[in-house]
Amino acid sequence: MRVNPRVNIYEPETKEILLFDDGIQVKGQKEQRQAKNNMGTEVKNLSASVSKTSALMTDIVLLQKSTGEFEYIAAPINASGEDLLTLASVVKARVIQEYGSKTFPLNLVAITDGARTIRHRLLTIFGVAVTIILDWYHLCKKLRELMSMIAVNKLEKVKHLKFLLSHLWQGNTTIALEYLKHQVQARNLDKWNELTGYLEKHQHEIINYERRSQAGKTIGSGRIEKGVDLTVGSRQKNKGMSWSRLGSRALSLLKVAELNGQWQQLWFPARTA
Repeated sequence: MRVNPRVNIYEPETKEILLFDDGIQVKGQKEQRQAKNNMGTEVKNLSASVSKTSALMTDIVLLQKSTGEFEYIAAPINASGEDLLTLASVVKARVIQEYGSKTFPLNLVAITDGARTIRHRLLTIFGVAVTIILDWYHLCKKLRELMSMIAVNKLEKVKHLKFLLSHLWQGNTTIALEYLKHQVQARNLDKWNELTGYLEKHQHEIINYERRSQAGKTIGSGRIEKGVDLTVGSRQKNKGMSWSRLGSRALSLLKVAELNGQWQQLWFPARTA
């Protein structure tokens, strides 16, 4: 299995294999521990009773199949809710199963947010640099959030965003960085450094979104945002809910099976044989 390192992402006729990768957190159940003093009696102050709430993360991958449809992929778990296999190994196995017979390099395109773990997972799966597009909507959100803390006032914020978004929409990251460095007076230098560092880090993943959009190609990761909501969020992020690791992961795997049309096969294999 070979991956094309130079996919023409602007050519309407180029057939791509899209891959989306994202994670979602839900509230974990509290762990209660009662501390006791040396005499064996309970300590009654607050420091003696520790109540910890942890966030539980579930990662989901959407892989485009040869039919054009998308398959939901999640890592299998053991009886404790821990991964039996890494998500990277499961995705790699599915890609090989779906495309391993192809003799030409795969035009694989991953559209993701800025998470480092996603890029590490892609490198683990394919062993080479995969064509990555930084999700346009995530880029806009990041820019707006940071500029709200950088600009000295609302008028400056509007002016800066108009300039930066118009140039980033066309993939002009160098111009955007020059503007940030020479035309923006920052009231929060830490956030200014964060934004410039973010654009520099992802410069090769910030594409000409206008051109790709005109070619009828995907520029955002809305599909996976909806995907993680379907698999986890809509059921597990309701008010007042908290989950054990096993319960959260098991429920998400059942939802993955349902979304992939494997429900009957999972529970009634004799009927589908």
